[in-house]
Parts: sequence; C-alpha cells; structure tokens
Amino acid sequence: MNLRETVLSAQTSEPEWGRENSTFTDIETLDGVPVKYSLNQQGGTDDFTIAVKAVASEQPERVAELLKQHLNHVLSLTDDLESFYLKFSDKNEPLASTFSKLRGLRLMRGTNLYESLICSILSQNNSALLWNRTARLLMKYYGSCVNFPEGPTQFLFPKPEAIARLSPRELRSNTSMGYRAKPVVQVSRLVVKNELKLEDLSKLRYDKAMELLLELPGVGPKVADCFLLYGAGFLEAAPVDVWIHRIVTHLYFKGRKASRLKTAMFLRKRFGEWAGYAQLYLFDFARREAIGKPSKKRK
Repeated sequence: MNLRETVLSAQTSEPEWGRENSTFTDIETLDGVPVKYSLNQQGGTDDFTIAVKAVASEQPERVAELLKQHLNHVLSLTDDLESFYLKFSDKNEPLASTFSKLRGLRLMRGTNLYESLICSILSQNNSALLWNRTARLLMKYYGSCVNFPEGPTQFLFPKPEAIARLSPRELRSNTSMGYRAKPVVQVSRLVVKNELKLEDLSKLRYDKAMELLLELPGVGPKVADCFLLYGAGFLEAAPVDVWIHRIVTHLYFKGRKASRLKTAMFLRKRFGEWAGYAQLYLFDFARREAIGKPSKKRK
C-alpha cells in the first residue's frame, strides 16, 4: 500500500479527500451516521499500518467496524497487487516499467453509485482540480451539512432528489458546471423516477452495463468506464483520456494513430481483469513523465 500515491492519483469517481501533510481526511455516512475520519500510513509499502482517527456522533463500536469495512473497500485493500505485478512482469511488457515507481498504488473506489456517476459526468473534458471544485460547490449548495466538535461545517454529497428538482440553469449558476448541468439534472431525475437503477448495473456483464450507460445523457465511453471502474468496481473497465491515449499510442502502437475507443478495447484485451489497474498505472506514469506533453486537461 502507498496511501499517498493512491489518494493523490487524481483517479477517482468521488471528490478527493482533504490533505494536511501526510494525513488524509474524508467524511462518509455509514449506516446513517456521519463519520469524519483521518488516515496516515505507518511503515513501508510492503509492511504497513493504516492509522485511523474517527469522530462519529453515535454508535462508536458499530461505526468502527463499518469504517473498517468501508476503508477496505475504498482503498481496495483486498486486491492482490502481487498477482498483478507478477502477471505483467516480463521485461518486454512496457507496463512493468511502472511497477518500481508506483508500487503500492491502489484503486480508489467509490461507495455511492449516484455520487460516482455524477462525478464521472463532471470530469468530462475537465481537469481534476476543476471538477473537484464543482463537486464541492454541489455539496455546499445542495448537500446536507454536518458539524463535528472540531473544524468547520462539512457537507455531504446531495441526494438525487435535491438535484432532480432543479433546472439546469439554476444548477449552472451555483456551481459553474456549464453544459454538464443539463445531463446531471436529467440523470438525477431518472434515478428519482426509478428509471435508472444503478445497483442493477453492477450486477451485469461489462458490455451490457456499458451499453445501458451509453444511453444516458452526458455519458460517453470514457465517462461510462470511469463510473464502471471507480464506482461500480468493474476491473476490466479502462477509461481512456488524453494521458492514456497518448501513452498507449507511444508505448504500444509505436506512434500509429488509434482512436480512443480502439485504445480502450486494446487495454481490455491485453490486460483482461487487470485492465483498470493497467490504466491507473499507465496514467500516473504518463503524467509523471509528461509523455506526449498533453494539455492540462485530464479528462
């Protein structure tokens, strides 16, 4: 585990955690109880402990167990990274060159499917900085506020009902969401009307789930893959943004032109159930090395 690299990977389908030095903080509702927790890693990448401090208004023992389950899921602590490294360790595999620098990098998974889908839509053609800022404004204006003994008022991600009743114009004016406001409202209304059952999507095969997602307003292949990988846990999903497109072209296509759709298909075929992890490592490697010198936009 490398907690710092994982949290700061800019790859997630929910707003990024707060950071102070080596400590990361987030707020989550666990079984109806708002919980504020802070994490830092002790030890090395292979022999580590994640120290957790949490504040909850009630049921401390139950919350402690729920929080442990939550963090195991969010930080993907049950994923067998050693198997991933071993399977693609051949010296002729370009992906293997990323392992030494990024060892311990894990997927940041979402726990709220609605939140994950909305954030994935916000990330379209947007930088991590900007879509996170928009998500925070969405929480401030339309989410529930919670107070803890220490620190300022915090806001939870809004319920779909809170967004469904808005007009796109109102949503744009308060969040600087731009053209994304319309599909965010439309998708929220589908969820409220029970015409979109996000829980059912996670039970489908990847190709069927992708097919249904592409019917939604504001959802293209890249947004759908973001939701499927980071929200719904489809490890074969491989979102292709400008960074991934360029590094795959550079490392695997020898500079030959290929569409983003072809790039995503290539990643799924080559890496199978580990395509999502391959995308994560290649994205971070490309960003560090500035391969192809893409624009500042991440998605």
